[in-house]
Amino acid sequence: MNKKIWLLFYTIVVLGSVLLFTAVYAKYTDLMEEVETEQVYVTKSLHNYLHSLFSQYDIIHNLVADQYLQPNFSPSLLNSVVNQNPLLYNIAIFSVDGQLIEKSNQKTDYYTVNKWFRKALDSQSIVLGEVMFDQRSNKWLIPLYKSIQNSAGSVVGVFISTLDIQILNQQWKEDIHSNNIQATLGDDLVPIFRANLPVDSYAQYYSPLTGPKTAESIDLKTYLEGLDSPTEIYTHQAKINNAEFIFTVTYDSRYQFWVSTDIPYTLIKERVIYHSFFYSAFYLLLIIIVWAFIKWIIRIEESQIIALTYEAEHDALTQLPNGNALTAYGNKAEKNNRAFALLYLNLNKFKNINDTFGHSYGDKILIQVAQRIKDTIKKYDGLAIRYSGDEFVLLVNSSDKELLQHCIEDIQKNVNQPYLVEQNVFKITSSIGIACYPEDAKDIESLLSYADNSMTIAKQTNNQYLFFSKSAHRQLIQRVDIEQALHNAIDKEEISIVYQPQVNADNTLIGVEALVRWNNQKMGFIGPDLFIPIAEEVGLMPKLGSYIMHRAMQEIAQLQREIEQTFTLSINVSVRQFVQINFMEKVLNSLNELTKIDQRLAITIEITESLFIENLDSLLPLFQQLKQHHITLSLDDFGTGYSSLSLLRHIPIDELKIDKSFVDHICTDATDKAMVESIISMGKKLGLTVLAEGVEDRKQADILLTAGCDLFQGYFFSKPLSIADLKAYCLQ
Repeated sequence: MNKKIWLLFYTIVVLGSVLLFTAVYAKYTDLMEEVETEQVYVTKSLHNYLHSLFSQYDIIHNLVADQYLQPNFSPSLLNSVVNQNPLLYNIAIFSVDGQLIEKSNQKTDYYTVNKWFRKALDSQSIVLGEVMFDQRSNKWLIPLYKSIQNSAGSVVGVFISTLDIQILNQQWKEDIHSNNIQATLGDDLVPIFRANLPVDSYAQYYSPLTGPKTAESIDLKTYLEGLDSPTEIYTHQAKINNAEFIFTVTYDSRYQFWVSTDIPYTLIKERVIYHSFFYSAFYLLLIIIVWAFIKWIIRIEESQIIALTYEAEHDALTQLPNGNALTAYGNKAEKNNRAFALLYLNLNKFKNINDTFGHSYGDKILIQVAQRIKDTIKKYDGLAIRYSGDEFVLLVNSSDKELLQHCIEDIQKNVNQPYLVEQNVFKITSSIGIACYPEDAKDIESLLSYADNSMTIAKQTNNQYLFFSKSAHRQLIQRVDIEQALHNAIDKEEISIVYQPQVNADNTLIGVEALVRWNNQKMGFIGPDLFIPIAEEVGLMPKLGSYIMHRAMQEIAQLQREIEQTFTLSINVSVRQFVQINFMEKVLNSLNELTKIDQRLAITIEITESLFIENLDSLLPLFQQLKQHHITLSLDDFGTGYSSLSLLRHIPIDELKIDKSFVDHICTDATDKAMVESIISMGKKLGLTVLAEGVEDRKQADILLTAGCDLFQGYFFSKPLSIADLKAYCLQ
């Protein structure tokens, strides 16, 4: 094993060395390309600037020449030209033999006939001359020579003007980085301009005696051979005085000057060395880390694997460990026989934030949540893991419930603090399920399942957290079993209907209430209080409700034909069923099917107050339709909701059903008795039928009868009956 690990280490060293060399070489190439690009840019920039400048003064000289050849030429024109061009220091007109004819006000003694003067006599364009120093003004000047030709093409004079180098340096603004850039004349490379040169260095650079002798080291013919046009730029690496430079050069054929940019090759080497140092340091650090890492693996192989898994497997968004860390943690705890707790945390209604504001908001909140959990769990020597979506798993190295309660309260306190995202404040709560090792389970999968189940129960029961218990687990499993079995209960004919009689004061049958029953093949009898809420939650209630309504109508219609008696059928309708778009259509279809056979079936729809809390306006037209088809409405569980009295003013109720919770204590509780009497009195005054449900004994019946109650329902009169037992009840 050790040999393989060291072989891997040496392989890494070799590959790392190759990568290091490649990175350094790539950096060197990038720097060279960067320098060449910079040089090309600044060379073009200065060349274009100077070419444009000289072209401008070429035109100015032509215009002045035109005026000079006129009989009415005024020498003041020369002063005007100088004054309008700050860069132009002076201008003078000489005869072809070098005699001064006219000049601007500025005085200088430097007008001499030289090779550039003579060259200008044969040139149509400006001829640049060697930089000169004017002692009177203490300025370094670039002389410009321009021939004056008459209409016959004969040269009749020469302009000599000078440009102020210091002003030229100020006007040309360009970042030249670490480069030296200059303009030089002809084959002799006489310097006429150097960018960013301090004024106190002008004499040393521009003086013919002390200036650069670049021509000694560079053969211009090499550049001329490489340049096909005046605008072509040539980059070259050359030696000057035993020092290497990177050169970029271009030639202006019209004005016969060179623009060259150079940078010492040593600067590039220094930058490469600088980057190489950091690359090498990083590489060396990496090698040391790998070496220490491998040594550590050899010493404690198993613990290193766990640590490596912990370091390597993290969630990309929150930077917390991901679900893969669970197995490693469980294996380690099991090996060390160490008790710990697994906390399964879920953010309540977090999906609403994603759906409303978008996942970017949700992600930012999750990052903050993760950081808060991480900071809190550190206090309890725990590990926070982002398991999935808005769910986190927290592992605490203790199963002490008192400590865990403190830990959970701290976590929820911090998680429940507001979150600020893009100027929006969000308030989030959480639910936590807790399972402990080894008390609840001895494997990580079971612990995770138990904690998840406990969290689900906590969420359903509006608790902040819940410790795993076998009873709660059985309850959840039962709920899952009920939910799964409920999907096929109708098809398997496990759903049945029983009917509880509703009688008047004379014990005469007035109606029956249809009550659903479910007898599952595996689980046996399941009460409506268990499966009805589940059916509501999973969306099965509309289908189940429609089945109950249609079957009850069929059975009661058939019974009434057989016994030739009529009474009302009361059917409970759930909120989800009632708000279905086709609810009214289903009711009428069932009625019409039965009406063809029997016209005597009377229907009462029982509804609860929760139906009207937010949907009253939209439901009023539906109530009117029911009334038009002679279907009566009963308000079930009256007095247990939020707005019973206000509802009575708006909805066309025919019957009030007093909830069993009031009837249970009317014999012993004066308050409940008074409330029941008030409900009965109010209902009578409003012209409503009042029915009391849950009547269990004679004493309750007598109190209700004395208070004026119209109808009674409960075990004192009859338990819920199957259709066959109801038939026997009716025939008594």
